[in-house]
Amino acid sequence: MASARPEAKGRKLQNNLSKIKGLLQPLLYIQQIFPGDERVILGQMRGRNFNSSIAVGIVKRCRLGKPQVLLCSPLFELKPFPTTFWLSCPYLVGKCGKEEAAGGVKKLESYAKNYIDSERWINFNVKHSVIRLFLLSEGEKLFLSKVVKNIFDRLRLSGIGGIGSPVGMRMKCLHLQVASWLALGEHPAEGWLKGRLAELECDNPDRYCT
Repeated sequence: MASARPEAKGRKLQNNLSKIKGLLQPLLYIQQIFPGDERVILGQMRGRNFNSSIAVGIVKRCRLGKPQVLLCSPLFELKPFPTTFWLSCPYLVGKCGKEEAAGGVKKLESYAKNYIDSERWINFNVKHSVIRLFLLSEGEKLFLSKVVKNIFDRLRLSGIGGIGSPVGMRMKCLHLQVASWLALGEHPAEGWLKGRLAELECDNPDRYCT
């Protein structure tokens, strides 16, 4: 039997959002993607390598209602997609890019090694694996665990954005960390992120989201 199209997969997950919301409510607040949101997201993603059918919900909006962080399916065309939270806001993407260009990833890793408790960092990464597992159906989990266990293990054991082991406090990129912070409402390095990004919303979303 042919596998479901990505668009159908996305619609199926969105139709099951009420169930998923109940399971994940203690961790994050999920909103459905409406047609108006889809148009905004397409504008936000212009020039970026992102298939919008991966997104199954919105977990953070700006004060003007524009999507800032998307919730993504952990499985796309039978391939793992461990980036649970995708930073869609072009304004924040630009700020993260500038900070990364100035060595922000290494600076954040240095901060983490010196000031973040390792147990708290590991627990924060575990949240991501828990959310990914909740987003998989029972059938998908059974199939992955029996047929492609390496993919299942990557989704259930890796941390933020598929980082293999959180023990070394690798950050991978700032976009991942900021998206996780905004989606979950907390981050072990929240103070550092606030200090670097300062303002988290633009004054003119039409400039960035159209």
